[in-house]
Amino acid sequence: MYLSKLQLFQFKNHNELSLEFCNGINTITGANGIGKTNILDAVHYLANAKSYFNGIDSQIIQHQQTFFTIKGKFDGEMPAEILVQFESGKKTIKKNDKPYPRLLDHIGLIQTVFITPYDIDLVLSGSEERRKFIDLSLCQIDAAYLQNLSIYKKSLDQRNALLKNMQGRFIDPDLLGSFDSKLIPTGELIYAKRKEFIEKFLEFFVPIYKDLSQGKETPELQYESTLSEGSFADILYNNHRIDSAAQRTTFGIHKDDLQFNLDGLPLKKFGSQGQIKCFIIALKLAQYRYFQSVTQKCPLLLLDDIFEKIDADRAQRLIELVGETSFGQILITDTHASRVETHFSSIKAEKLHHQIG
Repeated sequence: MYLSKLQLFQFKNHNELSLEFCNGINTITGANGIGKTNILDAVHYLANAKSYFNGIDSQIIQHQQTFFTIKGKFDGEMPAEILVQFESGKKTIKKNDKPYPRLLDHIGLIQTVFITPYDIDLVLSGSEERRKFIDLSLCQIDAAYLQNLSIYKKSLDQRNALLKNMQGRFIDPDLLGSFDSKLIPTGELIYAKRKEFIEKFLEFFVPIYKDLSQGKETPELQYESTLSEGSFADILYNNHRIDSAAQRTTFGIHKDDLQFNLDGLPLKKFGSQGQIKCFIIALKLAQYRYFQSVTQKCPLLLLDDIFEKIDADRAQRLIELVGETSFGQILITDTHASRVETHFSSIKAEKLHHQIG
């Protein structure tokens, strides 16, 4: 399945835009600030029912407008037309003119891998960004994970609301335990699936990073979770007093993290810009390979200004990896049409170029 046509209406800075794509390498070039990244984000939205950058749909509507629409035509083995519309606080997604009963039912139909300069937050920001990376990876291929993650978040909100309302006062252990019982089964399932994912993911990630860096460093990726220290039930029970004082749930899979190292040293503290960029690209290409291994299909690869802050050797090796025949449709943005043409000139694939602005 590949995207053959994209139509945007009042989406971010695009009042009305229609683009056609080939089942190969599609380049979108133009000056900064004209909305190249927003086009890729619209593709991500079509697949995942949300923006890659902004979780507040009302802020995605073009300024002074009241709604936005994204429409995508997908060709291939399972042709489909996907329509996303957000208006008056309500999001609707239709497949072939039929609305989904639940938005969650749409996720997983199309897998996407998005590489953008903003991904530097994966390394430099807090643990939430790294959990989002795991969740986005698993939600796109595992409906049970997506369902349990949704239940866990709702149960966590309810437990936190109770703790906040009590304002640090004593809470009946049985009452708090009833809220614990809603978190425990979903939390344990999420933990098990995350752990399994990281073990499989490393099989793809380590070789890709070494290939990109020409074997100069050894990457490490460690999954950190309080659930690795014991049962979730015991962890929650033993921390009732701490949670009551903090007025929130202080332990659980919502605190999980990934530790990124190079040669045993924290990437965030000791990595250069080039190493960090290389690490992120390797993460995303490993995500791509992981999707392939599970679905036996090629995800859509979205590459946003990938040549920024990466040296020429690593950039060329990236292109060689991307250009392998096992990759499917690629959408890539850049400010320089000539740079993209030079890097991809040796890649034998169908190509289509759009100059916007």
